[in-house]
Amino acid sequence: MFSNINKDLLPLKAHYFSFNAATGPIVQFLPTIAKQLGFSGFLVGTIYTVLPISGLVAKPLFGGLADKFNLHKTFFLLFQIVLAISLFTINFVPQSETNANITLTCDGDLFLRVCSKEGFSEKVSHAVIASTETANNPKCQLSCKASQRAYEELCLWNPLYCTMNSTFPNEMFDFTATINMYKDLIIKDCTELRVSSVTFSNGSSHTPACDKLLKTTCIASCQEPALHELLQESDNVSTTPLTYQFHLFLWAAIVGWICMAVIVSIADAICFNLLGNERRKDYGKQKMWGSIGFGILGVSAGYLVDVFSKGQYEKDYTCIFVIMLIFMILDTVISATLKKKIPECSEQEPSMLRELLTVGREGKVWVFGWWCIGAGMCTGVVWNFLFWYTEEIATFAQTKWLKTLQGLLTGIQCFLAELPFNFMSGSILKKLGHVNVMSLVLLTYSIRFMAYSIISNPWLFLPLEILHGPSLGLCWPTMVSYGDKVTPPGTKATIQGLIGAIFEGIGVSSGSFLCGWIMDVYGGVIAFRVFSVGALVWLSIFWLIQLLLRKTYSVHQGHNHLASYANPDEAILMTMSQELQTY
Repeated sequence: MFSNINKDLLPLKAHYFSFNAATGPIVQFLPTIAKQLGFSGFLVGTIYTVLPISGLVAKPLFGGLADKFNLHKTFFLLFQIVLAISLFTINFVPQSETNANITLTCDGDLFLRVCSKEGFSEKVSHAVIASTETANNPKCQLSCKASQRAYEELCLWNPLYCTMNSTFPNEMFDFTATINMYKDLIIKDCTELRVSSVTFSNGSSHTPACDKLLKTTCIASCQEPALHELLQESDNVSTTPLTYQFHLFLWAAIVGWICMAVIVSIADAICFNLLGNERRKDYGKQKMWGSIGFGILGVSAGYLVDVFSKGQYEKDYTCIFVIMLIFMILDTVISATLKKKIPECSEQEPSMLRELLTVGREGKVWVFGWWCIGAGMCTGVVWNFLFWYTEEIATFAQTKWLKTLQGLLTGIQCFLAELPFNFMSGSILKKLGHVNVMSLVLLTYSIRFMAYSIISNPWLFLPLEILHGPSLGLCWPTMVSYGDKVTPPGTKATIQGLIGAIFEGIGVSSGSFLCGWIMDVYGGVIAFRVFSVGALVWLSIFWLIQLLLRKTYSVHQGHNHLASYANPDEAILMTMSQELQTY
């Protein structure tokens, strides 16, 4: 039984498994980690606009250097180490600060009044109430507008203020307020937080109490998760977008995406060279282990996050970073045992510029590019904002096992949707034709997005994820095989590179940016409905151009544009690996 196993390929299989097991949980949860850090949907959309472009630039750059100086294995190991460091750094990015205008009222006891015209969400209201069981004297930093009455009271609290007066109307006084979470009062659209003590810059503390009414406006910031969320939903909230936390997260993610892009491309080059021309069809059998690693760890990581976050309002993602570090160390050790094989370069490869000019004359290539952009935009929404949306619509009770749900969504997408449709893609394409399957992909995305916007319980997304198969599960094999079919001889390498550039660099990037902005301004329901209608509009334009092209070809060339299926070596099982190549 074991005598038929190719021992030279075992390290490669182990690499695909361990690499995807390491990066899979991080990649799927990274948007929600950014959300928890306080980044808006617009900022996250911006991040996911930059990441695919950085990966696309890195692939040819470092791939060319590896080819020229024969550094394939060196780059392979070096970028694995850098990847582990960059991703692990994200775990230490602190939460961004949120400031909100509130009202300080002291008439007997001191209260901080936080209001929202639209009312606080059920999730935040329950979180503030529930936090009385877990919060241990949380503190908020306040900067309040001074007045003569304020200085009269402050003089009793701290002698430092006895020599001051309100000569300057814009003068502010600062202190740290310790909140008594057991004395919160929720009144309609406002929440009153009782202050048990105040601490000034000189370290002195005082239990506040007023004989006469003191009322003034303050700018407040709170680190306690429930209070932080309360401020975020309040009126006149302000978040500084380009904070050091944002830059730290962004650059750690960019370095990680570059490393992943280079590792994936070099691994595939090593894989094809180890297989040789006679066994290139076995490529899918190697990549399948990556899909297995991604699926298993994607499901279990969600459950582990929920377990380690028990009793906390915010999720503790430390466990997935530890998992990443363990599997990346294992992957580096495994990769060091790979036999080094230098990719063969042909000296008679045609000029890239000449190939691009040849490809650019084909009308069907342009309409194919149009479809790739639309499919990429829809894919970017699923990859980067589906989990974000589940957190938006989940009730407070559902947040307890929300990461487990997200892990299960990943498992269904991987094992019950993508893998079966990857394997069936050849038969489906042969029976329906490429153009019809492309239409099916966009139509399925439209139905899927509309269903998301209608369903209010995120646990009902589980059966809906079967639609991941006829959408993303067919998307990548269709692109690879159709690109192989429609390109003129001698340009196949170029068009396959262009497919990735158009799909990721234009489609996924623009879809992520647009979805992030819409979710930030109008909410997730509107965002998914916009993309549902947008997918139908994109499909209509696609078919209109197809009909015009078919008519032109039939008149001038008698050519049937509906290409028959040609299964390329790379088509099977490419979708799951592509998820980890969108960097």
